[in-house]
Amino acid sequence: MNNQPHVLAYALHETEGIPERFAELIKKHFNIIYYEEFLKNEKELAEKIQFIFGWKHYPKIDEKLLKSLPHLKAIINYGVGVDHLDLPMINSFGVKVANTPHVVDNATAEMGMALMLASARNILEGKM
Repeated sequence: MNNQPHVLAYALHETEGIPERFAELIKKHFNIIYYEEFLKNEKELAEKIQFIFGWKHYPKIDEKLLKSLPHLKAIINYGVGVDHLDLPMINSFGVKVANTPHVVDNATAEMGMALMLASARNILEGKM
């Protein structure tokens, strides 16, 4: 048995959990417990989980889940925003929240510039 920390993740799924392309990397550092497995054996697994890997709104982080995880240290949200999380409630359990800020800054700026250039071209070529 290894000494890696246990992380709760919703599923191995591209849009609702850990994308397959990241699973092997995460497994190098964590033992992954998927949410379905957790629900089947909550009493035993809850003692092991130290982290939650959140993807969008999965798994749902609520008071019931937080109360069931006595050793939870942090929720790692894959994505920029944390506005879908109740930060005061999470912090009241002494749990930290991390995310990946600035991960889409360049892509967003490039898309904005492309849209402005396209709009300027639609306006310049239009009839007056």
